[in-house]
Amino acid sequence: MGNVANEIFRSLEDTADGVFVVDSDFRIQLWNNAAEEILGFGKEDVAGQLCYHILQGTNEEGEPICSKKCQVSKLSRNSEPVSSYDTRVRTNQDEECWLNMSILVLRLGKNRDKEMIVHIFRDISQKKDDEILFNQILEKARRYKNNFANFKEDAAPEYQVDKLTRRQQEVLTLLAQGFSTREIASSLSISQYTARNHIQLIFQKFHVHSRLEAVAFALKHGLLDLDK
Repeated sequence: MGNVANEIFRSLEDTADGVFVVDSDFRIQLWNNAAEEILGFGKEDVAGQLCYHILQGTNEEGEPICSKKCQVSKLSRNSEPVSSYDTRVRTNQDEECWLNMSILVLRLGKNRDKEMIVHIFRDISQKKDDEILFNQILEKARRYKNNFANFKEDAAPEYQVDKLTRRQQEVLTLLAQGFSTREIASSLSISQYTARNHIQLIFQKFHVHSRLEAVAFALKHGLLDLDK
């Protein structure tokens, strides 16, 4: 392998994100330290192995993403844009792990005829689990809303809660969509410190201790518009 490729590989070794590189036959040529830490497979375990045998990646419905007919890599090789995507894989301890994956194709060699596919990923398991749980709660709330849509307004007293400010309502809506504090701050063009304060004030007003409890409380008491 040429000097340029060696330099690229060395630069990928110690990146904070997990990185692995496969050749045109999907055999793993590089597996960096973060990949080993996230997934538990050592370099010696995966070197030369087929990446789809190691990762066994699927989508939320359990349909394979990683296979010898990898559509993502096919698009990348054809120079078509590929957005980052989420995939569920198995760790070396046979545990489920959600990754957000980005793909980059390197064309090396004197005639640029040697392809290497770089996979850059990060562990989003907690965020993905929260997102799935949020969606389940939203779906249950929608069913609850539909089941009781014909009830009279006075069938039950309205729950009294300290009124949210407009900004707190915006933060609550983003919480229900599974946004992190950083993502809320970016979406609303405020600092992470300010976003964190809004979240804590919502907790205080609802008398809850977590994001999930806040969203569940808001859904139960009709403080979120489920149709938006």
